[in-house]
Amino acid sequence: MRYMLPVLLMLSAPASADLLLNYNGFYNRMKKLQQPEYSDITLAFALTGERSGQPCKYYSLGLKSDLHDIALDIAGNGEISLPYDEALKDSNAVLEVLQADNAEPCQVQFRVRSRMRLANELTLSQLQHYRSQFELLLDDMAGLSKYWLPDVSGVIIEFADDVVIPQLDDAIAAATRCQARRCFIDLSGGLPSDSRWQFSQRPSYLLPLINNKQ
Repeated sequence: MRYMLPVLLMLSAPASADLLLNYNGFYNRMKKLQQPEYSDITLAFALTGERSGQPCKYYSLGLKSDLHDIALDIAGNGEISLPYDEALKDSNAVLEVLQADNAEPCQVQFRVRSRMRLANELTLSQLQHYRSQFELLLDDMAGLSKYWLPDVSGVIIEFADDVVIPQLDDAIAAATRCQARRCFIDLSGGLPSDSRWQFSQRPSYLLPLINNKQ
């Protein structure tokens, strides 16, 4: 069984290292998240190096239009906080990333993830709830292509630091795999309804686990 990570490449920077992207593409994706059925998940945008995957190195980052000049910052995980603003869409704003000539070219990625941080202990019902919202959103974004999408088989738990797998019952342990800063939990099997996972640190967020059987 092979797993496909839920970070989808949107666009790579050109060889010049500067990156210009129309804000409308971001706005249209964020608009879907305004629906109540997606209340606990979000679509995060990240700027990362094409080769290293580390946060993008830049000397200027912002949203620009004839009416706007908004400076932006990158968080430690590479994510940028884009405003959801119809005025930016109507003014055809662009996301402008300016880099030094010798900088590693950036790529823009989007991440479907949980919106709020969670407690150290997670229950099966919580994880199933997020799994359902992830699957619904990915199907919605894919449109007709959803019929060829692999299923969301579970969740990936992302931590700030390396994590040690907790003490678990045999059935739960068989569905759980932890590596570095992530734990992969397969929810497609018949786990006991009272299943729970107690970690030594709080998760940063949850991501969808996509089972690619090809």
